[in-house]
Amino acid sequence: MAGICASNGVLSDGIFSGIAPESHILSLKILDEAGHGTSSWALDAIKWIHINKIKYNIRVVNMSIGTNDSAISSTLLNAVRGLYSAGITVVAAAGNESRRRISSPGVSPFVITVGAMEENVRFRLRMNRATYFKPDVFAPSENIISCRSETFSFDSGGRSSEMIVNDNYIAMSGTSMATPMVSGTAALLYQYNPSLTPLNVKKIITSACSKEGHLLNIEKIF
Repeated sequence: MAGICASNGVLSDGIFSGIAPESHILSLKILDEAGHGTSSWALDAIKWIHINKIKYNIRVVNMSIGTNDSAISSTLLNAVRGLYSAGITVVAAAGNESRRRISSPGVSPFVITVGAMEENVRFRLRMNRATYFKPDVFAPSENIISCRSETFSFDSGGRSSEMIVNDNYIAMSGTSMATPMVSGTAALLYQYNPSLTPLNVKKIITSACSKEGHLLNIEKIF
C-alpha cells in the first residue's frame, strides 16, 4: 500500500512508481504478518495520529482495512470522524464484499471510500437522517504491482507466490490496493495547496471522477 501511494520506483527504473512519490510515509503497524488485527490496534494508531498530527504534519491517513463487526463499528466510526475534524483526510477501503456491503470505517460519510473499479457497485446508506452513497470513488484493484517486503508471508489465504514479479515487487488484488491510489491523489492535492480541508479534497476528487462509473481520473484534477 505504501508503494502504491508513494514509491519512487527506483528498483524498477520508475516503472512501478507510486501516485505521490515525494510523500513522506508514517507506517503504523496494526496487522500481523498474515493480515489480521484487532480493533484496539487500529484505535491505538488513530490516537497516535491525533497526538502527533502537528509534529509530523499528518494530512492523509490510508486505511486499507475494514470490518463488518457491528460491536466495534461505532467506535471506529467515531475515531475516523475525529481525524476528519482534526483536518486529516481519511481514505478507506470499501471492502472485498462490496457487492453485498461496505466495511467500516468505509461506511462513514466523513471518509473517502474507495471501491474496486472491476465491480463498480454503489450503495445508498443512511446515517442520522442523512442519505449518501458509497463508495465515493472507484479505482483499479486487480493485479496491482507494488513493493514486496523481504518478509512477506504467504501463510494467509489468498496469497500466492505465483504473483511475485521479482525480488522487489509483487502483484496483489483487492480494494486495499485501490485505496492508496486515492490517498496518493489526496497527498498531491495537499502538496499543491496545503490550505485545503478534508471536505475540499473529497469534493475535488469526487468531482473529477467520470460521470459514468465514478472512476478516479487524476489527470482531470491536475
